[in-house]
Amino acid sequence: MIDYVRQVAICESVRETIKRALAQHDDVNVKLKSNNIPATDSILRMVSLSPNINTEETLREFITNHIIDSLRLTATQREQLNVNS
Repeated sequence: MIDYVRQVAICESVRETIKRALAQHDDVNVKLKSNNIPATDSILRMVSLSPNINTEETLREFITNHIIDSLRLTATQREQLNVNS
């Protein structure tokens, strides 16, 4: 298991990366979604419920998927976000 301090650092890094990607998007509605990124403590609560997260790679993937899912982007917006990031 990854220690909590490291989880916080990874979570903040992923949140900031996604926030920058949203800010660079052409669609104003997508840019505004950066205000809807869940807080770190909320994300880490979800992490604690998933016992199969034991590497930094799986942690980053889980956090990324959780944030993207919570933003409720359309399939096209998700695709464009992946291309831009």
